[in-house]
Amino acid sequence: MKLTKMIKTIAVAGLSLSATVAAHADNKEAARKVFADNVPSVLGVRGLLKIEASMNGQPAGSQEKQLTTNGVVVADGLVAVAYRTIKPDLSANIASRPGLKLESDLAEIKVLDSSGEEYDAKLVLHDEDLGLAFVAIDPKGDKAKDFKVKAVDVSKDVEVKHLDELVGIGRLPENMRSEGRVSLGSVAAIVTRPRTLYIVQGVAMSNPIFTQAGEFIGLTVALKDSGGAPVLIPAKYLRKVLDQAKAKQAELANAPAKEEPKEDKPAEPNEPKAE
Repeated sequence: MKLTKMIKTIAVAGLSLSATVAAHADNKEAARKVFADNVPSVLGVRGLLKIEASMNGQPAGSQEKQLTTNGVVVADGLVAVAYRTIKPDLSANIASRPGLKLESDLAEIKVLDSSGEEYDAKLVLHDEDLGLAFVAIDPKGDKAKDFKVKAVDVSKDVEVKHLDELVGIGRLPENMRSEGRVSLGSVAAIVTRPRTLYIVQGVAMSNPIFTQAGEFIGLTVALKDSGGAPVLIPAKYLRKVLDQAKAKQAELANAPAKEEPKEDKPAEPNEPKAE
């Protein structure tokens, strides 16, 4: 290769590398803005899982386990969470133990905001098929009136493609002051039946996921037989059960002081919604 041609080739390669570096810098800057704009809406969620075991109908012990996860505010005082992060599937523990039965209950739920402030909360609705749960700030809690966290915009249907870059936002554990955490991920696979789901990589479970433009795409959840990989459930499915969650939240607010509405599953299609 002649010297002149070699110099031109090197120059073109240098320009291409510079453009790539600039693009990556732009992406990081965009992701930082998405993080800054939305991290206040991402909260820590903590609960105490109480497990009762029985063998052939006889009590066989109990256990308590503290669970921590993240959630995102999707309406006034209402937080969407990946269901299996607060209610783990215990079936694997009893598969090889005929006669063993495990029952669990989630209690003492707390929601933690960006300042570390704790708020009493209740699990008001869940949908195992979608992997979603909704936790509502308990209006009878001491600090309920102080809860002023803005909800993310879940009204849009944002479609993404293979390898599109994603921005996931979560919070660190309490021993690390619940600081906000951001990660860049991507779409690894797209499932279209029976509903559209995105298999994603590089982002954590129970994190709200955004585009580089700051649009809310959905929440990462765990689904049965998904192999443990985070599954991004789009906002449109969240909206399908959001009204029921709001209704249960309202019921919580209107219940007499010593009564609490039971956490409920969504109504089947064509059935009246919970009120």
